[in-house]
This record gives sequence, C-alpha cells and structure tokens, in this order.
Amino acid sequence: MLAELYPPGMIVAELSQTAPPGLLTDEELRSVSHCAPQRIADFAAGRLCARRALEEFGVSAFSLLSAPDRQPLWPGSLVGSITHTAGYSAAAVGRRVSWRSVGIDCEAVSAVGAQLWPRILGADELKRLQTVALALRDSAAALMFAAKEAFYKCQFPLTGEWLEFRDIEVESADWDQLAGAFSVRPQRRIRLQAQMREPVHGRFRVHGPFVSCGVALPA
Repeated sequence: MLAELYPPGMIVAELSQTAPPGLLTDEELRSVSHCAPQRIADFAAGRLCARRALEEFGVSAFSLLSAPDRQPLWPGSLVGSITHTAGYSAAAVGRRVSWRSVGIDCEAVSAVGAQLWPRILGADELKRLQTVALALRDSAAALMFAAKEAFYKCQFPLTGEWLEFRDIEVESADWDQLAGAFSVRPQRRIRLQAQMREPVHGRFRVHGPFVSCGVALPA
C-alpha cells in the first residue's frame, strides 16, 4: 500500500508488529547493544523492513549499520529511508541511479496532539488546519508533521543541514482525504535549493490510526 507514496521502482516494506532483536545480524545487534530496550526494538523493526526491501534488489545478509549521525549506511547502489512509531514500521528503498534520496515517515495520529501544533506548524499552516473539518483535523495535523519529517529525512543525506519545523511549509488541497499529494516550500534559504528546483512534492496516506508520507528526489 505504501508503495503508492512513490513513483514505480521504489520498494516499500512495512511491519505492523514487533521484531525480536534476535533477527538482527550480529553486527547490527552489537551496534545497539548499549541502547535502551525500546530503542533496540524500534531499530530491529525498522531493520527488518529494510532487509525485506533490500532483498528485492538482490541484497541479502547485509548489516545495515548507522553512521555517527544515525543515518543508515545503505549499500552503495541504493538509497533508502526508515520510519517507526508505536505499532508500525516501514522502509523505502530505491536505486541510486534513479533517485538521489528518499524520505519516509509514519506517525500515530494520537501522538500528534493539539498541544504540539504551535510548535510544529507555522501561522499559515495553522490557519489552513482550521479550515479542515473538526473530525479530520487531528489526522490533517499529523499529516503535516509527517510530511515535514519525510522531507527532512530526504534532504539531510544530501545537505547535512538540520532544519527547524518553521524552516519549511507544507501545502496540500487534500489534507481532508485518505490519500493525496503535498508540496514543500522553504521559508528561508536552505542548502537543498542549490541542488534542486522547488517546490519538492510528496504523497501521503492515512491508514487506520497511522499516517505516512513519502518524498523522493529524482537523480
């Protein structure tokens, strides 16, 4: 289902249950052995999704380790992104010859409460949120948040730039739908603008208690 967030050629794997740490490779397990149990569980679920996606490209028995900044170290010919939230994980992987970078983010709607909205949304985004039907406003806010996170994950491997939520604005005419498209517009000069034309576009989907967003930059 989440493959529809991307053009053809991107592989997406998802998991709606936990993944025992024993499914990690020895190298992967050693790399997180110092972490708290929840961090290890999240890492295992995300890596299992990534492993399943990598298999579609003929990559197996690969230890997907992390760089010092916690970015996954993908095989040289591939780009990818991982997301996990309580009860759900996913990974998106594509060929580097086709995609410069990819970002995916999933959020539980209940985790993006109204008390967070002023922190993660700009003034114009908050105004647009008020135009969404009250019953759909929580999922719309979660979508805006996930769209920003997906964009951030996509741009960071290319730029190494840390962004604040207010540094970008996400726009869509579909926030009240179960699936649709969005665009991302910087609110200040960011490094990605020297590499790509704007706006950057992405897609979203609402599925059960979760929302997911995907962004991919073509090579």
